[in-house]
Amino acid sequence: MLTSFSWVPKGAMRPVPIHSTENLETVRAKLRRQNPRCAAEEAAGMAGETGPPVQGEFCSSDDDGGDGVDNMQFGGGVDTVLEQVESDDEDEVNDTTFKETDIVFVTASAEASQPRLELYVYDEPEDTMYVHHDVEIAAFPLSTTWLTDGTMSLCAVGTMRPFVEVWSLDVIDAVEPVCLLGGCVHWEDNYRKSIKTRMLKEESHKDAVISVRWNTCAQHMLASGSADSSIKLWDLNTSTCAGTYAETDKVQSLDWHREEANLLLSGGFDATAVLRDCRSPNQAAIRFATNGVVEHVEFAPHGGRIIYASTSNGGWMAFEARMNAKPLWQLQVHEADATFAASPHIAGLLAVGGKDGNISLWDVRDASRPPTQIVSRSYRTGAVLSLAFHPNSPHILGACGSRGEPLVYTTTTDIRDVFLSQ
Repeated sequence: MLTSFSWVPKGAMRPVPIHSTENLETVRAKLRRQNPRCAAEEAAGMAGETGPPVQGEFCSSDDDGGDGVDNMQFGGGVDTVLEQVESDDEDEVNDTTFKETDIVFVTASAEASQPRLELYVYDEPEDTMYVHHDVEIAAFPLSTTWLTDGTMSLCAVGTMRPFVEVWSLDVIDAVEPVCLLGGCVHWEDNYRKSIKTRMLKEESHKDAVISVRWNTCAQHMLASGSADSSIKLWDLNTSTCAGTYAETDKVQSLDWHREEANLLLSGGFDATAVLRDCRSPNQAAIRFATNGVVEHVEFAPHGGRIIYASTSNGGWMAFEARMNAKPLWQLQVHEADATFAASPHIAGLLAVGGKDGNISLWDVRDASRPPTQIVSRSYRTGAVLSLAFHPNSPHILGACGSRGEPLVYTTTTDIRDVFLSQ
């Protein structure tokens, strides 16, 4: 079973991966030296020069209110050791080297004997994929989100344990995560067979972490939702909890607004989608009643304050933040457990998947009216558990589910007639 699917943006992986041999701080310093932008900034600093920060693909400008990822300094264990991959076998080198054009994604495998993250490389012209390397994780995985600190490509994963693991995807055979968010006071206690509440840090979740979401605007922030009925905001600069919100039941899904860094959307077992402004923690959140346990929530990428939610009984609906009494529309798209993804590039394109294994594409350009189905197909994923559109390639959709096989679906032919101009 694959429980979660996360894309890695093109060019985000280090071209040559690293194996374990040096302590983590040495590795971070090495990665900074190998990053041309960081090297230029360090050289300027040594020369006593000052100037505007260099803007890159993974930096936030001052205008958007986000913190530059180069300011992140994740904490964590220091026993991981790394070395650059070296091989005389040209084929092996080619297989381990990442190109800027590579399509890379991460899945969370819930295999009972060895839960892990699997990093795939997809060859679009050949329509083939392979596992580049994998990472053993603490427990049954429930959610993932890609992120970066400016030197490493990272993946945060929520599991049945009461903490978030953050792993470097640039490292092969990593011994331990870059950092833990929450967890036990003593590092070694995090991996005991049983964790007692008294072992945990005061700021830690107390139960499984069901959802994790990186804030792409305020890039030092990550949100996590838990079976302990709470949402926590984590400061990635310090690996500490910056705030906690109490909910009435388990929190199953989270999403940050793509332009307004302070807006956080959540949904869970109380059959409610919740919109809150994290700048005003004492302000009452806006709540939207749904027709079942909320499986997934997202902001409409091109719709201002339009939000979508799907439920455990196969429902899918849209709300407008200023009209929280009733949904704009509501559909029964599957018999049970529906999830979805909104395209960040093609306005109004959404994909919906369900427990029955079907994946459908929808035209939702007019959010005030029920969407129109474009196509529906059954794939080898089994029950669909996770969907995501590629952040750089507008027509590529990723999916995974109960059968343990990831899917990369090129939607170009199916949507051409509907979204011709896009």
